[in-house]
Amino acid sequence: MHFLTLLLNRWGGFAGVTATVALCFATSSLPTPLYPLYEQAWDIPPSQLSYVFSAYMACVLASLLCFGRVSDTFGRFPVVVTALVTLIVGLVMSMLAPGVPMLLAARVLIGIGNGMLMTTAALAMGESHPDRDKRKAAVVNSTAVTVSFGLGPVLGGVIGQFNVYPLVLPYVFVLVLAVLTLFVVLRSRHQLAGPVGARAPLSVLPKVALPGAGRRVPFLQGCIGGFFTFAVGCMFASLVPSLLPALELDWQGPLVVGVAFLFMSVASLAVQMTQTRHAPFVGQALGMFAFALSVLALIAGMISHNVWVLIFSMVTFGVGQGFGFMYSAMIVGQYADEHRRSANISTFFLFTYTGASVPVVALGLLADRIGLASAIFSYSAITAVLLALLTVSALVLHQRA
Repeated sequence: MHFLTLLLNRWGGFAGVTATVALCFATSSLPTPLYPLYEQAWDIPPSQLSYVFSAYMACVLASLLCFGRVSDTFGRFPVVVTALVTLIVGLVMSMLAPGVPMLLAARVLIGIGNGMLMTTAALAMGESHPDRDKRKAAVVNSTAVTVSFGLGPVLGGVIGQFNVYPLVLPYVFVLVLAVLTLFVVLRSRHQLAGPVGARAPLSVLPKVALPGAGRRVPFLQGCIGGFFTFAVGCMFASLVPSLLPALELDWQGPLVVGVAFLFMSVASLAVQMTQTRHAPFVGQALGMFAFALSVLALIAGMISHNVWVLIFSMVTFGVGQGFGFMYSAMIVGQYADEHRRSANISTFFLFTYTGASVPVVALGLLADRIGLASAIFSYSAITAVLLALLTVSALVLHQRA
C-alpha cells in the first residue's frame, strides 16, 4: 500500500492523463464491431449508424477548434476532469440507449469531451511527467491513441461474440475503468495544475488560416492527405463492419471485426515507431499508396469473399494510416507560418475531420439507395483513383522541395 502511494505521488498525474486519453480513444472505436448488432436490434439501415459516427467526429472537431485552448485559461486539471466526467455520462447513455437518438446524443457528448481533451492531454502529459521529458510524453501520448483506438473494437468484439448483453457490457467495462481513472486524477490534481503565472483570456472562437502564398501548395497537400486519411479510415470504421455479415465469410461475429482492427492498429503502430526518417512527401506518398492498396483489396475481398484478402486490406490500411497521418501532419507543421501556426494547425484539423464526416454521410446515403456493398464498391474505386493522383502529387512536390 505504501508503494502504491509513492507510485501515485510520483506518476499519478501522468498515468491518470494517459489512461484518460486511452479510454477516450478506445471508446471512440468501441462500438465498431457492434454496428451489425445495432442494425438487427433496432431494425435500422447502415446510414443511421454513419450519422452517429459522423456526428461524433464533427463534435470532436468543433470541440477541438473551440475548446482546445480552454486549459490555458482554467488549467489542465479541470479540463481533464471534465473530459472524464463527459466520457462517464456518455458511456452510461450508450449502455441505456433504446435507439439511435440517445446513442447519437451519447456520441456527441463523448466527441465534445474528446475534442476538448486532445490539446490539453498533450500539454498535461509533458508537464506531469516526473522528469518533465516532453519527448517521452509525446511518444506515450501517440502510442496511447493508436493502441487504444485498435483495442476498442477488440474489446467490443470479444464481449459481443458471447452475445450476453452485447450492447451494454462493453460500455460497463470501460465505465468501471473510467471511474477508477477519475479517482487517480482527483488524487493527483496537484500534478496537473499547469504552468504557474497569468492565465490566458478565455477564447472559444475558432482560428483557421492558410499560410502565405509560397507555402500554400505544399501545406494544402498535407491537409488533403489528412482528409483522405480520415475519409478512408472512417469508411472502414463505420460501414465495413455492417458489410461483413453479408459476405458470408467462414469466420463471423463481432470478434472478427475486432481482430481485423487489431491488425490495423498493430500495423499503424509499427509504422509510427519504425518509419520516421523518410522525407515528408515521400512518407505521405507511401501512406496514400498503401491506402489505395487497402481500398482495392477491400473490393477484391468483397468480390472473392476471402477473409485473408480482407485482412490484407486492414493491414495495408493500418500502414497507410501510420504513414499518412504522421507525414501529412509533418508537412503541415513544416509549411505553417510561424506567426499563425496555431491557426494553420487548426486548418489542418478542419480538413481531417471534414474527411471523417462528410464522405461517410454521403456514403451512408448512397448505401440506402443502391445497397451497402455497391456503395462501398463505388466509393472505394473512386477513392483509389484519387489516392493514386495524390501519391503522384506528393512525389512531384518531393522533387521540387
